[in-house]
Amino acid sequence: MQQKESYDVLRLIEHGQICYISSENVQGRTLARYLKYHPVMEKKEMFLLLKAIAEQLELIHRCRGNPCYQYVNPYSIILAEDGRVYFLDMKAETNRKQVVFMQRRDMREYFLPPEENYYQNASKELDIYGLGKTFQYILASSETEPHLNRWEEHRLQSIISKTMGTKGSYYQSVSEIQKQIPKWKEKVNKESSGDKGKRRWKIYIALFFAVVAAGYMLIQQRKNVPDGIIKEQQKATSNANTELRTDSQENEKRDEEYLELALAYFLNVGNVEKSRICLNELTNKELAENLKMLIGAYEKQECPEDVRKYKESLAYLEKVWKKRSKISEEKQKQEIQCLIRGYGLLDDEDSVEKVLELVKRGMQTDYLNDPVKKEMLEYQAAACEKKKTEEEAAKIYTELLEMEQEDGNREMLYKKIAQLYEAAGRCDMAMDICIQGIGELKESKELKLMHIRFMCADPSVSREECSMKIKEYVRDDGQLPDQEEFKKLQKEYAIKMEGEEVWVGR
Repeated sequence: MQQKESYDVLRLIEHGQICYISSENVQGRTLARYLKYHPVMEKKEMFLLLKAIAEQLELIHRCRGNPCYQYVNPYSIILAEDGRVYFLDMKAETNRKQVVFMQRRDMREYFLPPEENYYQNASKELDIYGLGKTFQYILASSETEPHLNRWEEHRLQSIISKTMGTKGSYYQSVSEIQKQIPKWKEKVNKESSGDKGKRRWKIYIALFFAVVAAGYMLIQQRKNVPDGIIKEQQKATSNANTELRTDSQENEKRDEEYLELALAYFLNVGNVEKSRICLNELTNKELAENLKMLIGAYEKQECPEDVRKYKESLAYLEKVWKKRSKISEEKQKQEIQCLIRGYGLLDDEDSVEKVLELVKRGMQTDYLNDPVKKEMLEYQAAACEKKKTEEEAAKIYTELLEMEQEDGNREMLYKKIAQLYEAAGRCDMAMDICIQGIGELKESKELKLMHIRFMCADPSVSREECSMKIKEYVRDDGQLPDQEEFKKLQKEYAIKMEGEEVWVGR
């Protein structure tokens, strides 16, 4: 259920060209929470939202002393009940919890440039960067109705790229961004799509005959053209080739923008369908198709039937991304994450080693937040299992246990670690992990039954010790003897029960 809370926010008062800051308390929710419960919004609403956020930041920059906000991200932006947009008052004691949250490593890594490790520097450039990342977050977390057209998508991606300086150019002020945000216009379609199609074909046919006629005339005239004019024509051709090269560079930049968004959907948001839509916009169709194959396999969590083709696809991605991954650690992390997800679906020895190598590379990068680290450790542990190095896998799952908060997942990890230690011949460690898990999850029947089995199967553990432990578990949980697994253990180890007394026969 969506929660509305009370926040102390900045109230910005315009007076001519100067703006004054005061504080007020409003009921609302953070932008991040709003998007969680509103994954679909009207196109008009999105454009107005982007404009309102930029407008508030521009007003902050216009205040006396030219202050900077410093914490521009979806968790510092508040959407009030009346629909207005505000920035949190970061100096208010009531917002202390939000400040601490924004200092988290995964927050800093996403909303700050790679060279900025902490929210300690304040500048307009960093505010503009955070604004671009916030726009990117909005696009990745929501859909518009109707969908954005290609021009609108390209315009928004261009804004985001320029805020982050990926094109080598930067915005000098937020007001420049405001002017470039698409405006909502109600469109009245006077022509049907069929009429438009017919008109388009007429234009194509007319252009075709015009080109043919022009070519014929050029051939006829060229015989009598002076050398000077021919040189001018050659110069014009050269200029046209230069323009083609420029177009090619623009296509590469545009491809990078769509690729960045596709990877954000795939790796961060988990929306593979939106990722495919972005990949369809790439002019580099080979890259798009190979990445779509990886995404499709990951979505189904199984390797395609044509394993050889799938491996070739992964090798292609590894090759073409080698240069891209050197641009920044963020892009390197994207490459590693994608390839781990791809090779992680294969069981052959080379693929297992590839996963372990990629995880090792990933762990060496500083651009690594907790969710990504957790995913890498999961693939590393699974690779160790495939490699039959169970004790190593158990140690990695123990590290994952320290990161896990949910009781159900922690119970599964305790069982997994115990089973791996058993497979590695370390029954002492298997029993220790069971005891640790039972101490934490006192209601876990499965961990108690697993511990009973390990004790009874270990000849170094006396039968009296086994009996005492079973008696303790049954006293704490009267339903334990009704479990099917307990009944199997009774038969296997001749466990007898009379009242509160317990004996283990073998």
